[in-house]
Amino acid sequence: MAQRGLILSADKWERADDRTGELRRGVSIWFVNDYREDTALAVGMKPTKVSGDISMFDQLKSAKLPAVFDLDYGSRPGKDGKPTLTLLGVTHIADIDAFSQHSVKKSG
Repeated sequence: MAQRGLILSADKWERADDRTGELRRGVSIWFVNDYREDTALAVGMKPTKVSGDISMFDQLKSAKLPAVFDLDYGSRPGKDGKPTLTLLGVTHIADIDAFSQHSVKKSG
């Protein structure tokens, strides 16, 4: 399953597993997508955070975030055997320069 999203940031993390003590590493990825429409009570895009494999970090870093990516998902068994959505990979589509003179329109 793939979804297009604007990845805003990526942060490496590492921590010891509570049960085994094994050191786990990954990357936290913040992105926005077009999952919702504006309503009378909410407007705009709400950021979503997902964890990815540490191997994705270099690819995200080389894209100069924020950037548009296709996010590829799969599922794995989670707590009580319930399916858990897992980020399997990212494919760079385009860089975004959110604060360039050409992309910013002044109000007023």
